[in-house]
Amino acid sequence: MSEIFDIAKKISEEHEIEIEKVVDYLAEALKIAITKKYGDDVDVRIEKDIDNEIFDVFIKKKVVERPMLDSEISLEDAKKIKKDAKIGDLIEEKIDAKSLGRIAVSTIKNVITKLLRDIEKHKAYEEYKQYIGKIIVGEVWSIGANNNVIVDFKNAIGILPKREQGINDKYVVGENIRAYVLDVIEDPKNVKLILSRTHPGFVKELFKKEVPEVREGLVEIKAVAREPSRRTKVAVYSKDSRIDPIGTCVGSKGVRIAAIVRELGDEKIDVIKWSADPSIYIRNAMSPAKVLSVEIDEEMKKARVYVDDAEYSMAIGKGGVNAKLAAKLTGYNIDIMKISDREGEISFNETAETEGVNEEN
Repeated sequence: MSEIFDIAKKISEEHEIEIEKVVDYLAEALKIAITKKYGDDVDVRIEKDIDNEIFDVFIKKKVVERPMLDSEISLEDAKKIKKDAKIGDLIEEKIDAKSLGRIAVSTIKNVITKLLRDIEKHKAYEEYKQYIGKIIVGEVWSIGANNNVIVDFKNAIGILPKREQGINDKYVVGENIRAYVLDVIEDPKNVKLILSRTHPGFVKELFKKEVPEVREGLVEIKAVAREPSRRTKVAVYSKDSRIDPIGTCVGSKGVRIAAIVRELGDEKIDVIKWSADPSIYIRNAMSPAKVLSVEIDEEMKKARVYVDDAEYSMAIGKGGVNAKLAAKLTGYNIDIMKISDREGEISFNETAETEGVNEEN
């Protein structure tokens, strides 16, 4: 049936789909059309050979004396297919797809149209799935219910939920926005991108865009802790001792970091140096406050840091945000103490020694 292959080739070229898949879809569409004509119980077999352009359709029919149904065949006709056929046998009869009529053709067209739509949708899903964990740019389509922002992409829509929006973000219909792709969903109607501008990954990806050394792996972002619209801490590191990871990220006259701050609606960003030594790392993470000393309880993942009395408020930060971010960044539960309170305090190490003495006693 060369017509089937002509159609398959045309669809294959127009939609960039492998011809094998198109032929499979056409076979599936033909089966649905045959089922509509002959009933749900019809037994259909389609023989396909793409190389030799063979596309033959067979229907199993019951041999009866007087056929009353499309699924029945007379003994005389059955013997033309199989010489020893007898009443009650099931015989496979090759049929011409053209004989299925106008309704069948319409069914095939509808099935193919839906299949092609699904294929295009799935292609879009596969394409956008690669953006999960990355930044994408789209045009604001509308501000929907609950102030969710709807973003237009080619063959997909983005949803930026209210909870994923920065407090200082402003959205204007028709303007482009950058957002971080949290997830991509393929539902029956379309492909949806779930977006965020508050995720720590958004900051990390902005650094990749603005700082070539981060993009090239010369400077590594070890961790990001974020309180959206308030403050973010970014821990950076470079194996190359000739590279200053902080200066590289900040840029000459702060140009690089300024671009990121603007994108985040003037959110404060502390770029700190990562260290494998928890004591140094925690000390750095408390920036901009200066830490005088650090005590670590590694087993309990706790740290106690001492700061000058005048630095105490800065160490805690407005609403506790600096302390909270330092803890998030390092993974340690951090107690911040004034140096004046140190007198009479028992250090973690002293506590451990005391506990050891008690156990021995």
